[in-house]
Amino acid sequence: MTSAEIRRGWCAVLCLHVTTFLWVGNIKGLGVMLPTLTEQFTAQTWLMGWMVSIVAGVVCLTGPLASPLESIFGTRAVIMASGFAVGASFIAASFATNVAQITIVLALGCGSGLSFTNILSRAMMGRCFTSKYAIAVGIGHAGSPLGLIIMAPLVQVFLDTYGWRGTMLLMGGINLNIAVCGALLSQPSKESHEVKYTPVPSSVEECNTKPRGVCLEETMITIKNRSGISVCSKLSFWIPTFIFIFNGTTGVLWFAYFIDHVLAKGFTAYDAVLFTTVGGLSNVVIKILSGPIIDRRILSVRVALVIYILASSACLLVDPWMNSYWLMMVNVFIFYGSLGTVGALVDILTRELLGPELLASAFSWMKFVSGIAFFCFGFFPGWIYDTVGSYDVAFVIMGLTPALSLVALLVERLRPTDKSN
Repeated sequence: MTSAEIRRGWCAVLCLHVTTFLWVGNIKGLGVMLPTLTEQFTAQTWLMGWMVSIVAGVVCLTGPLASPLESIFGTRAVIMASGFAVGASFIAASFATNVAQITIVLALGCGSGLSFTNILSRAMMGRCFTSKYAIAVGIGHAGSPLGLIIMAPLVQVFLDTYGWRGTMLLMGGINLNIAVCGALLSQPSKESHEVKYTPVPSSVEECNTKPRGVCLEETMITIKNRSGISVCSKLSFWIPTFIFIFNGTTGVLWFAYFIDHVLAKGFTAYDAVLFTTVGGLSNVVIKILSGPIIDRRILSVRVALVIYILASSACLLVDPWMNSYWLMMVNVFIFYGSLGTVGALVDILTRELLGPELLASAFSWMKFVSGIAFFCFGFFPGWIYDTVGSYDVAFVIMGLTPALSLVALLVERLRPTDKSN
């Protein structure tokens, strides 16, 4: 690695760290605001919870645009613009007068901005690090538990002091820091893009020199290459994608509904914030420790995934019996420490199966597919609560979801070795 690549790589790590910090912090912050917003707009719980899931879903659905935008404007420009969009969306949401306005503003600005920043910084890391990649991934993804530790209690203080509109304004200012991280990035080399993408004919005259069918075919190939959709034809793409979908959906639902869930159990708002803080601390420790363990091959990525997936699944399955303070504390400590680390391990598995050059496309379409799941199931826990008056059934069903992702690892284990996949 050259010194420029090292610097670019660690700047990408910083950018990913800040992005994951704010991604989790924003979603969890909206979860903390869920009871207040429900009361403010006299809305049903499932509707407000679905709003949070829609924002998370747009983060994923806009993913396929990241790679084409990077090829046109460059990583630095896209991330800086995304940072301004995220901050501005929260500031605009503070002036909203109904749930629909908040949802649309945050979905378009916050959702798309966080999506582009997350995907491009992860892809840049994969291209820059030829060694110690697991450590870099662990540090980058450690922003998510820190976001849980810091933003959840901070939003609660903002909410108690300034109300929900003031909280939105302050969150908007905090999110503008993404643009600062983008400014630190140096422009990546264009060589890889020149190899990766087929140029579009530059003029009508050039296109007219070829048969119309050939010209159309070349244009479609260019669009296909720029969007990176061809990666979806590889089995090696779908293996980490299914793990990401099942575990990511569980994580988003937990962020959205956990505070309201523990309040329904009889805990206080500050107890709920403390639980999430402890879960964040657990995740920071596990992620940082997992990096050297994976890099030194003390534990393989696949074995670590099985351990963490089973642990997080078990915690949600026993959640109905977690009614005392310390039982809930231990449960959250194990749950988020395990589930949060799965996302970092999926990055490592994806790079191992597809290689560094396809990471931007893989992460984009991985998020797109998972976004559909967020849209479809985001209302589910809130709907169960409105129907039966308890989240217990919803959390048990959520506990079954991560375990389903183990099927993908089984398929990867049984598939015939084929480099084309």
